[in-house]
Order: sequence, then structure tokens, then C-alpha cells
Amino acid sequence: MGESPIVVEEPLLVERFAEVLRVDRLAELLPGDIYPPYLYLAAFLVIDFGIVNTYSHVTGDATYVLLDSPYVVVGPLGLLLAAVGISYLFSNYASAVEGLPLDSLDRDDIAVFERIVPFRVKLVVYGIAVVGVYVNGIVNVGLGNIVATEGAAGLINWLFVWEVGYIPFVVEFGLMYFGVHVLLPRRIANADVTMFFYDPRNMGGFASVGQLLKHSYYLYTAGLLLYFVLTYGSVLFSFGGTVPTKPGVVEAVFFSAAWTIGVASIAYSMMTLHRVMASKKEQRINELEADIEDIIRNPYDINKSEVTDEERLKDIDRRRQEISDTRVYPATFTMWSQIIISVLLPQALNMAVQAVG
Repeated sequence: MGESPIVVEEPLLVERFAEVLRVDRLAELLPGDIYPPYLYLAAFLVIDFGIVNTYSHVTGDATYVLLDSPYVVVGPLGLLLAAVGISYLFSNYASAVEGLPLDSLDRDDIAVFERIVPFRVKLVVYGIAVVGVYVNGIVNVGLGNIVATEGAAGLINWLFVWEVGYIPFVVEFGLMYFGVHVLLPRRIANADVTMFFYDPRNMGGFASVGQLLKHSYYLYTAGLLLYFVLTYGSVLFSFGGTVPTKPGVVEAVFFSAAWTIGVASIAYSMMTLHRVMASKKEQRINELEADIEDIIRNPYDINKSEVTDEERLKDIDRRRQEISDTRVYPATFTMWSQIIISVLLPQALNMAVQAVG
């Protein structure tokens, strides 16, 4: 297939935040090769759990959150998962598109693959998310209620830490996941990407894209399971003999909606690639039919047909075999089994907790 004609250059929101707050400079000063966004997130987790919550506990304004509800530790784990997921999606998106057979495309068609999501879109979505969190904290929850339950220090989290430290990771991961499962398959379809029928994996050169879709969905499912523990933690882990408070309808609906979005995303991406691969395969088969008609007299009458070029017929048969062996999905049976388990597990857990509760 030759050297890839594309170089992926994705401007990452979390890297820009680390640059603006000079965390990248600090990462350079510390020993080891530390990725600045990881250090950035770690700093805000320390502010949240190491300083704000500790101060509120010591002053008696509120019980330390991990002592009161230990299961909320999955919150930081979810943010760490998002941070690692961003790095994974970027590097593997680059590998996937660089492995596509793009040589036959013109420069404009290739250019659409050079980034997952435009940086301006990330900024707009981030701004909307920040406004939403502020509106919820100020209007819905109320600053007075926050001070009453978490102490004055709790305002630092509600008004600064979450917006500056956490939301960039959530927004970045969400948009990159959307880009991988919606934008990438659409770009492949619109750019009229060809298939590599000599692919030893028999996936037409789309194996790396299939792996990216599968593993990114695993990351989404892992995040959904962490949210499940955070939402139903009081039911799953009751401490001190207290009666757990079961989450309401809103939480259950939100979980089901998030699960549905995940299922729809993997279904959409796989079906879009299936249509592309099936169409290309059918196109090549039709071309072979035309070639066969050129070298066989009376091709539709097996008793009277006559081959006029045996060598060319052998070549056609060789190509036919390669095309026939190529799958029309970028996944193996094992991959489908793993995906199905990932699809069913979160909702099965949700239904089980609802039934027990």
C-alpha cells in the first residue's frame, strides 16, 4: 500500500489548557517523561480531594467525601479513564487513518482525515458545558445550599475546579469518541476510499479502523460502568447499617440514555463501514463479470461456452478469490462476541439493581 499520504495533527483541548496554566513547563522540570495533561488533571484532583475536602473535614463544615461515600472514588477514576482515553483515541485514530488505502484520493479528500474534531467546535462545546454547570450550581442547587452542606471551601470545586480542571477532559473525550464513531465512518464513505483486497486479514485494509471502533467503545462502556457505580453506589455499598437511598427515575433514565447512545454509536459506525465495504466488494465483482464476458463466448450457456483466454481466466479467478474472501465488516467473530458482551453488560446491571431495589 506504500507510505501513507496523511499526517494527523489534532489540536487537543486538554493540552492547550495545560499550556495556558504553564503545567507543561512544570512537567518539563519534573523527572521522567510526564504527559502535561496527566499532571494537569492530577493537580486539580489534589486541590479537590487533598485540599478542599480535607479543609472542610478539619473545620467541621462537612465530612470528608471518601469517608462518607467511599464509592465516589470512581469519579476520579472516570476522569483518569477520560485522560488515558483521549491519548489512546488520538494515537490510534492516527494509526487507523494512516493505514487506510488513501493513495488514490486527491488532497482535499485526504485533508478531512487530518483531525478528528475542529478545535473551535471543542471550545464551543466546552463553553456550553461550563455555562450548564454554573447554571446548575447557582440556580438549581444554590450557592447557599452548597455552603451549608460542603462549607465555603466547597465553592472552590463548584465554581473553579470542575469547570477548569475536569470539564476539558470530559468534553475532549466525548467529542473524540463522537468523531471516531460518527465522523470517521462518514468521511470514509464520502471520500470514496477504496479497499485493499490483498489484505492478509481479509478486511480490505479496514482492520485498524475496526479495532479503533471496538476499543473506543470499550472505553465508553468502562466509563458507563463507573458512572453506574457512582450513581448506585449507595445501593451497592451500604456502610454503617444505614438504609441506602435508591437513585430516582432521572438517574435511571439518564443511565439508559447514555447506554442507548453508546449502542447507537457502535451500530452506526459498523453499519456505515459495512455499507462502504459491501459496495466496494460488489463493484469489483461486477467488474469481474464484465471481464469474464469478454473472454468467454456464450457465457450464459454452460454447454456452449468457450474460453478464449485461459491465462486471463486464471487471473480473474485469482482476483475473484481474493475479493470473495474479504469481509464486509471490519470485525471478526471474536470481536463481535466481545462487543455484544460490552453492549449487554451495563444495561443488565442496571436492570438487576432496579429489580432488587
